[in-house]
Amino acid sequence: MQKTRPFWFLLDFYAWVVLILSIVTAFLVGQWWVVLLGLIGYLLALLVDLTGGRALGRTGAMRLARAEQENRELKAEQARLLGGIQERDEKLEKSKNVGK
Repeated sequence: MQKTRPFWFLLDFYAWVVLILSIVTAFLVGQWWVVLLGLIGYLLALLVDLTGGRALGRTGAMRLARAEQENRELKAEQARLLGGIQERDEKLEKSKNVGK
């Protein structure tokens, strides 16, 4: 069983940087609604972190890498099979044209 990390989102460095910079900007400019942009930036940084797989931990990242490799292999196999089907269709078309 994998160990859960319930507060992983608090450990994201880039998200905190975005939020802190928005607070500093709001303080300097005097427009506190800028903090809302920082909050949106915080959430976007978390989303990027999730899609990149960094929030998965070591075992999750390994599983993600394995799944991506398997996906690449399956796409290569699919391309090989489609190429074979196209070659077969071309041979059938040539044999039909020769028979006429």
